[in-house]
Amino acid sequence: MANARVLVIDDEFVLRAVLRDMLSSCGYQADVAEDGPTAIAHFQQRRYDAVITDLTMPGMDGFEVVSVLRTIDPAVKVIMLTGSAPEQTAGRARETGLTLLHKPVGLGDLKAAVDAACEA
Repeated sequence: MANARVLVIDDEFVLRAVLRDMLSSCGYQADVAEDGPTAIAHFQQRRYDAVITDLTMPGMDGFEVVSVLRTIDPAVKVIMLTGSAPEQTAGRARETGLTLLHKPVGLGDLKAAVDAACEA
């Protein structure tokens, strides 16, 4: 879905920049946030077709961020990135309707996940 707006949340500057560039190369409009509170502020100001969030971040983890975002927009589609996903994390992601991708994520997998989220 060209021109869809995606919010990327990750505490690592380089990963935020790489994800933003990857999404832009696929025709998405990408905004970035370095933490949960910043992401929530962005989300309150704009409409997003999908959110990509890291699982492990200081302050608020990805699940906590998603919980707040879903109080604002219960239908928001979320893709969660993780460097390691124990079965408990994978199960919780499934239960909450999240797409779980493992780092490092390739362009094809990222595009497929965002396309699916934006079309749902």
